[in-house]
Amino acid sequence: MAENIVVSGVPGVGASKVSEFARRELGEEYTLVNVGDIMLQEALEHGLADSRDELIGLRLRDQRALQRRAGEQIARKSDSGPLLINTHLVVETPLGFVPGLNEAMLSDIDPSALVVVDASTATIRERRERSERSYDPFGKSIEFHKQLQNAAAFAYSLQSGVPVYHLRNEERIEETGDRLVTIADTLSELSGQI
Repeated sequence: MAENIVVSGVPGVGASKVSEFARRELGEEYTLVNVGDIMLQEALEHGLADSRDELIGLRLRDQRALQRRAGEQIARKSDSGPLLINTHLVVETPLGFVPGLNEAMLSDIDPSALVVVDASTATIRERRERSERSYDPFGKSIEFHKQLQNAAAFAYSLQSGVPVYHLRNEERIEETGDRLVTIADTLSELSGQI
């Protein structure tokens, strides 16, 4: 069984960069998958959105359908080997916060672990201000988003029966990425013993 690892963090924490670094360190064995990219591709094909920024404004029904399609694609990709799956466990939309994974998607992904990348609210705010990326204009409640993300991680853990890991990403991406590599290596070793 592929050791699919879900890596998440609130926007601006650096979860994508940590995932990219870890994927390079892990070598060709792991493939990095970004759920937002898959959802955008599906949205483009179905005429639902033209950019990632537009995804959060879709009707919840459309978002759930895109999640389902993304989960199915990820399940097919995992047939070829283990994945690092970068996604958001909770997404802030104009309608409020919504789950980043639905039950069907979580089942399709079949993770071996959930990794929450975290940093202080001040660090996340500073990274957002320095970034060229535009962040949601209503994304002011970083602390609440972090609390929801942690609660969602444990709820998904209960649902799928997998552990949750917490990685602080305050300073260097490389240090946090190395800790993610250690998690992947440990999961791989443990699955070989079962």
